[in-house]
Amino acid sequence: MTPYVEEKKGTPDSGIVSFLETPRFATGYTAQHNIISYITETHMLKPFDKRVYATYDFMQHLIDICERDAILIGQVKHKADEQVRQQSTFALNWELDEQKYDTLTFKGYEAGHKPSEVSGLPRLYYDRSKPYTKTIKYFDNYKATAFADKPVAYIIPQAWQKVTELFKLNNIVMHKLTHDTTLDLQMYYIGDYKTGQRPYEGHYVHNNVQLKPVDMKVKFYAGDYVVYTNQALNRYIVETLEPQGVDSFFAWNFFDSVLGEKEYFSDYVFEDDAADLLKKDPELRKKLDDEKAKNPQLANNAAAQLNFVYRNSPYFEKTYLRYPVGRLLTNTKLDIQ
Repeated sequence: MTPYVEEKKGTPDSGIVSFLETPRFATGYTAQHNIISYITETHMLKPFDKRVYATYDFMQHLIDICERDAILIGQVKHKADEQVRQQSTFALNWELDEQKYDTLTFKGYEAGHKPSEVSGLPRLYYDRSKPYTKTIKYFDNYKATAFADKPVAYIIPQAWQKVTELFKLNNIVMHKLTHDTTLDLQMYYIGDYKTGQRPYEGHYVHNNVQLKPVDMKVKFYAGDYVVYTNQALNRYIVETLEPQGVDSFFAWNFFDSVLGEKEYFSDYVFEDDAADLLKKDPELRKKLDDEKAKNPQLANNAAAQLNFVYRNSPYFEKTYLRYPVGRLLTNTKLDIQ
């Protein structure tokens, strides 16, 4: 209803930045469901009774509007559902567009600085003897910085129960494979990612996720879930299952177990196998020699060379860093229930 006061450069007269309500927030979550929503945030500095009555009045007006415009709201919701059902490309992350802004009339007080009684250093304060009314910039545009094209369907292994349970709670239509099936599809390998150094809401959230898509054959099992992207809730489906999404399930640690390497080798056993591999595979030998030529540290490290051979051999753990949700890119007949 009114902009959240997030100053661009310390004080409101520098401009106000619109709050980015990503899916982790209530209003971002409802947007994924094509639903109009509001957050009532009555300010803590106002008297309690005024905060209660302000919230009550807002709710009463909202109920009156919904009753008056129920048919129109229903039509708009239906239209949005159909648009999202047909939508093919989805934004997954955003940043502020500083080139675009609106203006608004802002009533405030002149800002100043005075010595802090705590530190003795300058502190910000607002001089209530100097009120002003100004036209200030309102930065209310964000531009998408990451996108994903939806696949025909996502295949979710049943082992990832937390994900499928949340999909059920959100009324996502899912089907189950009736028997073990090997599919030609696209899988992601996690190329790189950053993780917050402090917990946020009990999670160490991942960001700046880099992906390596690979087309491959993967065996899925009876009972694994098929989620077609022909649904009104496509935004929720894509934004949670695409790992680079700002609030994807991957970002929120649902798939962290794929980030740990679980298999390795014993060097005294693998030495002979590695030597045999290099004899039988000239391309692997060349790959090792080329890497040694440009990397002196590798050339002088026997253990590192053995590890290089292992990581480029058929013995290397195939699911290490492989995101387990498959992307079915073609219309494929599946036996599902």
